[in-house]
Amino acid sequence: MRYSHAQNALWLTDCLRMNRRVLFTLIKLLVVGAAVFWLSRRVDIAGVSRVLRGANLSSLGLALALGLVPVLISGVRWHALLRVLDIHIPVRALACVAQIGQFFAVLMPGVAGDDGTRFFYISRLAPGRVRQACSTVLLDRGLGFASLFILTSICIPLNWELLGKQESTRWLSIGFLGVGGCVLGAVALFFLLSQNRLEWTFGLVQKRFGASKLLSELVQVASAFAGNRRVLMGVGAAALGTQVLICCMFWAVGRAVGIPLPLVTWMGFVPVIVMAGVLPITFAGIGVRDYLLFLFIGSGAGLSTGADQIAALSLLLLLLTLIAAALGGLVYLGYKPPQKGETERSLAEVQ
Repeated sequence: MRYSHAQNALWLTDCLRMNRRVLFTLIKLLVVGAAVFWLSRRVDIAGVSRVLRGANLSSLGLALALGLVPVLISGVRWHALLRVLDIHIPVRALACVAQIGQFFAVLMPGVAGDDGTRFFYISRLAPGRVRQACSTVLLDRGLGFASLFILTSICIPLNWELLGKQESTRWLSIGFLGVGGCVLGAVALFFLLSQNRLEWTFGLVQKRFGASKLLSELVQVASAFAGNRRVLMGVGAAALGTQVLICCMFWAVGRAVGIPLPLVTWMGFVPVIVMAGVLPITFAGIGVRDYLLFLFIGSGAGLSTGADQIAALSLLLLLLTLIAAALGGLVYLGYKPPQKGETERSLAEVQ
């Protein structure tokens, strides 16, 4: 009888999980459907088709190249963080994992698809060092978010005439400026504090929350990076460069469809769109990206006659996202991480 109750409890738990996944999927499909309906009411389908047919192919090719470079940079960034912890994995393998993450990021919206993929593969590539290796995934994600806020805090003041025109974009900009200022302050504090002061702070945290194994490993990881702040500075600069490249990709697609905005203007609001794309409420940013593009470009820039261009811009950005995901799918089919025994032998040879 007890075994039957346990089976029933397990079955009920599986049903609840399945129902939750189905509910989230339905919500995302509802967001996509609402976005398509909203776009169909705002734009002329024939006009959007004309804009797409007349798109500049060279600018689209440049945008595609710019969209692929950040994946390679991501592998180099990850490699540098792992080396601080004395975990040696080839950049090629890490770049493959990062590209596969683009594929699963479309299937599982938000950071779960990308970071979940990295967690899975790094556990195969660094057996025995899984927690430390996974901490680099979280650190790289944090540096990416920090670079977004830092870029907006630099570029929003340069575009205040555009972003401050309407109340919605004005308050969004003020919010990002505030967070960006806090991030800049935290980064400055981290780099200004001495090694001894940081070690004392980590020890205080460990003493306050107990000496668990997990916390001890996290403190060791934090101490390792505190002693290699030059590496963190380089990875942070690479993350900032990645965000600039993404802005350049938006700018190139904008040029392809005839949206006359300078690069510095794109850098003022593209990070907001990228950050909003992290929200797991839709597939491939559909709906969220469209709304924000119309919000920032259509109303803010005064391009009231450019609705067709903005819709074409959004569709082309979606196409580039799907191309990156398709490439990630091909890498996923071709790349096979080493088995546990093979990885342990390769790590032993390195050591």
